[in-house]
Amino acid sequence: MNGIGREYRDGKFAFTVTKVKKGVKRVGDEYFGNTAQGQYVLIYVTVENIGDKARTFTAGNQTLYDTKGRKFDTDGGATVMMGDESKSFLEQINPGNSVDGILIFDVPRGIRLKALDLHDSVFSGGVTVPLGNR
Repeated sequence: MNGIGREYRDGKFAFTVTKVKKGVKRVGDEYFGNTAQGQYVLIYVTVENIGDKARTFTAGNQTLYDTKGRKFDTDGGATVMMGDESKSFLEQINPGNSVDGILIFDVPRGIRLKALDLHDSVFSGGVTVPLGNR
């Protein structure tokens, strides 16, 4: 199953993964950037605040899984190097508003992506978005 383009909810956030881009070698610019150990996978996600007060979305609460069952955390350094473009480093979202963010994972070459776990906060149950083994 492929959950790209479908809305998933956890807590006070509604998430929609809009695109997955594999094989990225470097993020940032020529002066400030990060080079992947393996390859970067960029996962584009729209995050809408469906609650009644401001909430903070952060990449650090999100996890990627491959078809071998391995778990990958976001790359905080790469997220910071993308700056405003990533919109996933402690991004404040007011009620009814949404942001288009990018989650960045440093993964081995040849990986097959199984799912993305998205969380409203570190304490929430989370929701799993299937990535269709891409």
